[in-house]
Amino acid sequence: MVRGLNRVFRTALIVIPIGVIGNVLFSLLVTDRALLSAMGDFPREYLVLALVLGIVPWFTNALRLLIWTRFLGHRVSLLETFRIVLATDLGAAVSPTAVGGGFFKWGLLVQRGVSPGAAASLTTLTPFEDGLFFAIAIPLALVLTASWDHPVFGTVAGQLGEHGVALGGLTLAVALLTWLGARWVMGGGFGSRTQYRSRRYLLRVRRSLRSTWVDARQVYRLIRVTGKRWFALSMVLTAIQWIARYSIISALIAFLGAPVQPVLFWLLQWVVFTLAAFIPTPGAAGGAEAAFFLVYGVFVPPSILGLATAGWRFFTFYLLLAIAALLYLITGPAVRRLRPVG
Repeated sequence: MVRGLNRVFRTALIVIPIGVIGNVLFSLLVTDRALLSAMGDFPREYLVLALVLGIVPWFTNALRLLIWTRFLGHRVSLLETFRIVLATDLGAAVSPTAVGGGFFKWGLLVQRGVSPGAAASLTTLTPFEDGLFFAIAIPLALVLTASWDHPVFGTVAGQLGEHGVALGGLTLAVALLTWLGARWVMGGGFGSRTQYRSRRYLLRVRRSLRSTWVDARQVYRLIRVTGKRWFALSMVLTAIQWIARYSIISALIAFLGAPVQPVLFWLLQWVVFTLAAFIPTPGAAGGAEAAFFLVYGVFVPPSILGLATAGWRFFTFYLLLAIAALLYLITGPAVRRLRPVG
C-alpha cells in the first residue's frame, strides 16, 4: 500500500504541472484578451467561495468515515480519517475514472487494523449513500428546473445505454476468458508443479473471500439493526458534500459576471461527471473538459465559456489534487492502528 501511495504521488507530480500548463494555455487560446486583462477587477470572493466549496467534501467524507469506524468499535481520530480521504482522492485522481480510489481506502483501513470484510463494507457503503442521495436529489432538481425534456439528458441516457451494453459485454468476455484460463491451468496446462501451486493459491483466495463476505454481511446487518440514526447523520453529510462540490461552477460563473442558475448548474454538474466516468484516462483528462464544454455551451455565454471550462477544471481537479498531496504530507503518517473499543 505504501508503494502504491508513492506511485500516486509520483504520478501527481507529473499530472499537476502538465494539467496546469494545459489549463493556462487553453484559457489563453479561447478567451478574449480584453476579458483576460479585466479579470483583475472581478469579485475575487467568488474564487474563495469556489475553493471552500471544493474543500468541504474532504471534511464531510472524513466525518462519514469517522461515524462508521466508531460505530464498528474502532478508535480512530478525525485526522486519520481525513488522511484516508485525501489518499483516496489522490488515488482516484490519477487512476481511470471508473476505477476510482476505493482500493486505497480499503487498503488503508486494513492497514490500520480493520478486518478486510469490514473495510470492504465501509468502502462500498460510501457509493451506496451517494447513490441514494442522487436518486432523491436528481429527480427533485429536474422538477425544480423543469429541464427533464432538455436534449442534454437524452444524450446522457444514450451514453449510459450504449456504454452499459459495451461494458457488460466486455465484462462477460473477460470473465469467460479468465474462467477458461483458470480451468486450463488447474487441469495441468502448465505442468503438475504449477497446477499444485495454483490450487493452493486458489484455496487461500477462497478462504479469504469467504471470510471477507461473512464480515461484510455482519457489518451491513449491524447497520440495518442498530445504525439507522448514524445512517441518517451520514446521509446529511452526504447531501452537504455533493451540494458543495457541484456548486463550485456557480461560484465560478458568478465570478465571471454571467447569470447563475444554481440548481440547474448543480444538475448539469452531475451530467458532466457522469459522462466523464466513461473516459478511460486518469482523472478523465481531456474528456471532462469536452463534456463540460458540450453540456454548458448552451447555458454559458460563448465569450466566457472557454475560461469557465478551464477555471472549472482547475478548481475541481488540479488545485484540489495539489492541496490534497500537500496536506497528506504535512499531516504526517498515522501513528497508531485502529483498535476495538473496550
